[in-house]
Amino acid sequence: MSTSEWILRGVLAVNFALLVLSFVPAFSGIGQPEPGVADRLWGNYRFDGWRADVVWMCVSTVICLLRVYLVIVVRGPTWTRERGSRRITSILCWVWLACFFFLYLPYTLMHMFG
Repeated sequence: MSTSEWILRGVLAVNFALLVLSFVPAFSGIGQPEPGVADRLWGNYRFDGWRADVVWMCVSTVICLLRVYLVIVVRGPTWTRERGSRRITSILCWVWLACFFFLYLPYTLMHMFG
């Protein structure tokens, strides 16, 4: 397995951990009278008003989108017949994209703007 595969899997592991933690009120601070752990850790680091962990999730999702796009364009539909680490990494990217667009993004936007 290449170094880029390991790095991408590490990014995905961090993303999945942050996804689960974002639904924990003590971490996210949603519904709590005081700021959550995420606000205490990353609250001082803002990018155009967005907390650093939210920016991380969005930027890393763009990286996953590029990975999935390149796999589809370069290899075509044959990537699903591959075996080994590249297939697992591609599947993890697909799962992350589904989690991001159907769980994390609506939840975050609802609580930030709702």
